[in-house]
Amino acid sequence: MSEAGILSNPRSSPLVHSQYFDGEAVLALGDELHLLNPVAALVWQCCDGESSSTEIADDLAEVFGAAPGTLQSDVEKAIGEFKSAGLLVPDEDGAGASQRLSRLLTAYDLDCESCKEAQPRAFRTVLEFGGHLVVIGFDTEDACTAVEAAFSSYVLAPSDTPEPVDDARPAFSLTLATNTVDSRGIRPLHLLYRGGEVVVSGRNASRVLNALAAYLAFHGDLSSAGVVAIPGLVVAKAGTNPGEPVMLLQANTRLSGRERRLAKAGIMVADSPAIWLDPATHEVLVGAPGVSFDSSPLTSLAEGLPRLGADIAILSPGRYPVQAVSARGAHDPLSALLAFAPPSEGWPLAESGLEALDALLDRVEIIEGNDIRG
Repeated sequence: MSEAGILSNPRSSPLVHSQYFDGEAVLALGDELHLLNPVAALVWQCCDGESSSTEIADDLAEVFGAAPGTLQSDVEKAIGEFKSAGLLVPDEDGAGASQRLSRLLTAYDLDCESCKEAQPRAFRTVLEFGGHLVVIGFDTEDACTAVEAAFSSYVLAPSDTPEPVDDARPAFSLTLATNTVDSRGIRPLHLLYRGGEVVVSGRNASRVLNALAAYLAFHGDLSSAGVVAIPGLVVAKAGTNPGEPVMLLQANTRLSGRERRLAKAGIMVADSPAIWLDPATHEVLVGAPGVSFDSSPLTSLAEGLPRLGADIAILSPGRYPVQAVSARGAHDPLSALLAFAPPSEGWPLAESGLEALDALLDRVEIIEGNDIRG
């Protein structure tokens, strides 16, 4: 099937609700349910409207350690089935769909019936951040022990844990590979899940563990840290260090399945659920603001796990001045403000974030477009 026949750059429909469980996915469109196997679930996650079927196939081949082109027919078949089922946005509607705000990053609803029915991880801990109870699941006891040691001041004792939390699906889960090849002969990855969705994957466990701290920061006390959260992604050219300029991209940019191209383009990224912006200095903070933790248990854990290859370069923790912002349809401060604006409900410090963003946009270059592939 030609790429033209399956949509040039397939984009998932905003009307589709997705849930991920142990690598598989369930897609709901109205009263219809679609069960995806792990490969199809990865293809679905890559349907962001910015990648062609060939690019998706090449990226997945890289993930699975397969030769380029070997997954092309499988990817085209999956995309064709998505299209036939009405799960994708038609090409002519893609631009409008791209303007929608990203899904809010919050912990799973503890009252969610489907979450309660999901199989829990073998090990789990509960952390308390700013009044939020954050359940973290693990496949191994070593990982659970290391995270509890790193975030010891936030660990909630079992006797203090409300009963509904015991049955809740973890808000975050860690799957850390212990072998360089799994039972199927596939090269695995270290994975950080938010709910059932992979938010960070890496060949080095330290990347995934450090990213966990940044994602936990979203539930912490950002006000005390002196930052606000802005939906989006921080990127920079290779070799960028704290104190050197970075660019901000709007929130619907996804890294999943595209890191190989980004690395080849000489782009660094920050693993974070949001942009941490200091309203006083207009700088971006990379790291886990407001979260006090001991990184040594995480470092020790990572050193005992296999390094599965090279990861895309990650920006080091620190402060960075903002040189430019980039978003589709953004050509002036107002349109850029609309592209980056935090949701009015459920987002931490949304009003303060909007004010800080407004002030920043008067100081930086605004670039129309959102292509980070190089």
